[in-house]
Amino acid sequence: MTRIALICYATFFALSVCLCAAEFHLTPKDSLESIRDTIREARKAGTIKPDETVTVYLAPGKYFLSKTFELKKEDSGTEKNPAVYRSETSSDVPSFGANLIGGIEIPASAFKKIDDPAILKRLDPAVHDNVFVADLNALNIPGMKDWGNNFRGRPNAPPELFFNEEPMTVARWPNEGWTGFKTPLDSGMPHDEKAEEANKKAAEKAGVQFVHPGTDTAKRHGGAFLYDEETLKVRDLERIARWSIEDGVWLCGYWTHDWSDEILKVASIDVKQKILTLLGVHGYGIGGQSWAGYAERRYFALNLFEELDAPGEWYLDRKANRLFFYPPKDLTGSSIILSTLEQPLILLNDVNFVRFQDISFGPTFGSGIDIRGGTKNAILGCRIFDTGQHGVSLNGGTTNLVRGCDLYNIGSTGISINGGDRKTLTPGDHRAVNNHIHHFGRLSRTYSGAFSLHGVGNIVRNNRIHDAPHLAIAYGGNENRIERNEIYNVVQETSDAGALYTGRDWTTQGNVIEENYIHDLGTSDSHGTMGVYLDDCDCGDTIRRNVFYKASRAVFIGGGRDNIAENNIFVECYQGISLDSRGMSWKQWNTSGDGWNLEEKANALNYKNPPWSERYPKLATLLENEPKAPLGCIFQRNVMIDCKQWIHLDGNVLKLLERTDLKDNIIVADNLVVENTVKSDDAKLPEKEKTQQKFVAEIEPGFVGIEKQDFHFKPDSPLLKILPKNFEPIPFEKIGIYVDEYRKAL
Repeated sequence: MTRIALICYATFFALSVCLCAAEFHLTPKDSLESIRDTIREARKAGTIKPDETVTVYLAPGKYFLSKTFELKKEDSGTEKNPAVYRSETSSDVPSFGANLIGGIEIPASAFKKIDDPAILKRLDPAVHDNVFVADLNALNIPGMKDWGNNFRGRPNAPPELFFNEEPMTVARWPNEGWTGFKTPLDSGMPHDEKAEEANKKAAEKAGVQFVHPGTDTAKRHGGAFLYDEETLKVRDLERIARWSIEDGVWLCGYWTHDWSDEILKVASIDVKQKILTLLGVHGYGIGGQSWAGYAERRYFALNLFEELDAPGEWYLDRKANRLFFYPPKDLTGSSIILSTLEQPLILLNDVNFVRFQDISFGPTFGSGIDIRGGTKNAILGCRIFDTGQHGVSLNGGTTNLVRGCDLYNIGSTGISINGGDRKTLTPGDHRAVNNHIHHFGRLSRTYSGAFSLHGVGNIVRNNRIHDAPHLAIAYGGNENRIERNEIYNVVQETSDAGALYTGRDWTTQGNVIEENYIHDLGTSDSHGTMGVYLDDCDCGDTIRRNVFYKASRAVFIGGGRDNIAENNIFVECYQGISLDSRGMSWKQWNTSGDGWNLEEKANALNYKNPPWSERYPKLATLLENEPKAPLGCIFQRNVMIDCKQWIHLDGNVLKLLERTDLKDNIIVADNLVVENTVKSDDAKLPEKEKTQQKFVAEIEPGFVGIEKQDFHFKPDSPLLKILPKNFEPIPFEKIGIYVDEYRKAL
């Protein structure tokens, strides 16, 4: 009997038992397309009625997809009777048992010891017995194309290698962290006289002669730098000399700013003069002036066969189609997967009422699940992991949901949400609730958060977010809500960055950041790490009832107006609140073509007319009311405990202080209540401004316990006696993920 016949039999049996549901059962030997097409035919034939719930059960196992599994409008369910794809689960079969994979499994037996002396000569003798090779031609795996000259994030061509569901590392140097350079010889940008003179002086000081080989330097081009810095040992210099430019060498670096990473191909290495010249072109140039003024830039080299010297590293010889691997443990019995699918694993294209539940998605070279349009589709209790790009995307449509899912080892953004109509301010009502998202931005290191939240009226609620090089949530649009999320250990690799970030738009009004716990952010660079970062004149956000603990510059407002920070608790932050006046002093303000163009963005939404003028009347008259000034901000009922500065206001803001509402804030430092005033130019609180009132004997003034991460006030907390009467308690116990029907455990 053919498999299709078995499927039909299963359908007939289900229908004979219950006239309100049709069930299909699938094994890893079968294709999702066969089930989908069978259901389509059954609906056309009337075997499945419109009022029936259709459920496809996937047996535990690995389902290898060579192309996207796409559902279209004809595959929709109804509100009462959705179409459901889910893993078979029982007391002895766990959730996530069915695993959809966008790649190819390599048998452990395919890996052999290297016996070619010419190849072994290129490797460190200490690892000769640890590195294995698999001939992909013998496995009928076609050759892969090369990477491009420059890219951000995921390489321009597959694959990635995964071992026991963990991403492995393309052979690199150094094995961990970064190396650096201080002497750029060519920025790669079109040269002006100032840049040419600086390059000339740098070369003279270094005692080298540099002429860019074969490039029109009047145009943007690959830059160059001196790699012989004092931090490199003789052995490092020798290993760089061994790298094979012919096989392709790429450098991943923060070339100018610590919020802009890019991978650039190397054009040549001048071993004698210790000069690296790049073929890839970086948008900001090589070694330019960083935001923080750092002279040293950082990078690491990758795709280097000669550097295959650490457990977990691999290298693909794309010319010979051979995979070299230094496994972190015994290959026997291990899962070894090459991710090759560049498109999404799952695409819901303008479908309605479709659910995916209890399924694993990954590894894959592309994204996990894309939902484009449609309404009331749901991803429930799933695991999305080991992706090259984003985990889940909700783009367009209304009321789609991601709930109770685990997402990790994500190449770029965890969940991307964009729904609603900004011109009409119609909400999209997409929701992401009770998800655990961690180790994201794995390949695209900057601006790839756990969430990208845009559009109108969407909600990110009760998620746990942690471990990433850059931001946690990038957001924009209108009247979106970010609430009851726990966010920590982000902004671990970058600077001038915030856990939550938005900016350069007057019109992103009405967004609310409420009842979140944001803690333990950043690295040692406290000045460049923000909790909530409203960048470059962003306006109209509300930040209330949040707890910020060790969040550096907790609320940072870069020149915006009509922003509210109220009823928050700040503990051991570098700054509680910061407001500057960059719109009044920076030449980029409202300039077309450089990313600000604030007025153009507003005009595109017809902001002076309804519904915009009715919803945001202050915005409608902004140009008539000192548009460069950061007016109308409200900072009230905040509690600041042991922060180095409770507030920072620059000189222009201090001159406009009567137009900034500061009131009823409680400041505690060194167990003393501090006077709630702003008197100095930088708004620091000098010693003389402290009262001599003894506040509390312990370092935490009446919390249940900072060491237990519990910021409830004790019933006898002295703070309760002096808080403003309208201070609202923060429901700390309701923040973060929780157990429900889709999340069985924390």
